Amino acid sequence: MLSESDYGGFLDLLYGAAVEQGDWSPVIARFADLVGGHKAWKPDLDSTSGAGQGAVARIDPAAHETYIGHFAALNPFVRPNMAQAATPWPLAVMTDEDRFLKEDLVGTEYFNDFLAPLDMHSLLIIRLARRGSVLSTLNVTRPKRLSQFDGEDLVTARRLHPHLVRAFNLGAKFSDLQGFADGLADVLDRSVHGVLLLSDDGRVAHANLLAQRLLREPEGLAMVGQRLTVTRADEARRLEALIGHAAGPMRAGGSMSVATPSRTLPLSLTVAPLRSRRISAVRAPSVLVCVTDLEAGVSLPEQRLRDLFGLTAAETRLALAMFEGLAPREAAERFGVSPHTVHAQLGRIFEKTGAKRQADLVRLMMRAAGVSLGTD
Repeated sequence: MLSESDYGGFLDLLYGAAVEQGDWSPVIARFADLVGGHKAWKPDLDSTSGAGQGAVARIDPAAHETYIGHFAALNPFVRPNMAQAATPWPLAVMTDEDRFLKEDLVGTEYFNDFLAPLDMHSLLIIRLARRGSVLSTLNVTRPKRLSQFDGEDLVTARRLHPHLVRAFNLGAKFSDLQGFADGLADVLDRSVHGVLLLSDDGRVAHANLLAQRLLREPEGLAMVGQRLTVTRADEARRLEALIGHAAGPMRAGGSMSVATPSRTLPLSLTVAPLRSRRISAVRAPSVLVCVTDLEAGVSLPEQRLRDLFGLTAAETRLALAMFEGLAPREAAERFGVSPHTVHAQLGRIFEKTGAKRQADLVRLMMRAAGVSLGTD
């Protein structure tokens, strides 16, 4: 069972990797240890060709070149037809046996000529994101002498999965931070998200231009005694708790929404622990708060939803209406269709996205946009 110290230590490494892009290898090696694996690979693979790149742990880098040069086209886990928009790809934790019978996998050229020589027999696959035809995963392997991933190892992987997704999305948002030490303020000011760096007691050490603008608004974000807060008392307590968890021994990230009178959609706040050698202005441990104005900073255009989940035009239109908070009957009235049609479309949307109810769908769409509501 995952101990609290192991859990907190891993989250510290993980959220640090959100801005320290070169540090993913020790992070995925540590994840492999926590789930009883050995080797690990975090690739971004183009599903049209199977090729891609990513971080490796305990794998000879030459194996990656061999993969790209020959075995990418033979990888049964990344089929060329996965690039088609109609193919659902919900974020999930799975093993190779969830995809194939073991006897079918070991009979492939990909297994016998690539995986087996590297002593990779069992696979744990953590889906992180899909952006168009590019699939991002974290793959952990076990040698043949060990049993298949199951039981407590899968419980651990699923417990850490929301944090892996959140850190991956933060890393995508702040990929420009490779030059952090050379121009912290300039880099952050170019972000389409409000970014605040906090000391471990919640004091604001830096706020980019967008965050400063949001702080000046009469409702929403605020500072009291140099500490970040929000104007509504219940939300202020929630934010204080998230910052405390991120700065404390557990080093746990989280997210919440902040309603404002001037917006239909709330501000979305992601709070993450941060320990970075490049951020000398903030003493470790520190906290990163990313604020997304859902009406201005991040959108879910129809084509993006269709690419991610394989929705039809009508299904995409309905999903966006659900994202706006409409009830199915209200959506039927807006689009001039029957409630039966809306419920049938909603059923297909749930099937393609893996959501079970409207709240799950909204949460998933938030995550697809790079933000999240709720604590996961």
